Amino acid sequence: MGLHTTTDIILNEGLTNHTRKAAFLSEEDNGTVTLDIPVHSISISNVGAAVAPITTKGNSANLPIGSTISFDAGGNDNTFPEGTFTWDSTGTILLIAYTLLS
Repeated sequence: MGLHTTTDIILNEGLTNHTRKAAFLSEEDNGTVTLDIPVHSISISNVGAAVAPITTKGNSANLPIGSTISFDAGGNDNTFPEGTFTWDSTGTILLIAYTLLS
């Protein structure tokens, strides 16, 4: 089993440092949701009873029950653009933790 996917990253090439804020979502049987803010990192855990489709800019994979997937944009306050991550929690429970820049 393997998945190779790519997505865009907004690079911060200046010397500006930002504070990062942590955030958390719990999605239960909520259908398809797109995260509409840029994020520095994100982890999605499937703690429910069904597989969960996860999409990054058109590349999709099913997140198995009991699995977690994580993405990190790296240093220099890089971020993934808004709309990069979409998930479908129909029939399951997803826990989503992410950091954003303030």
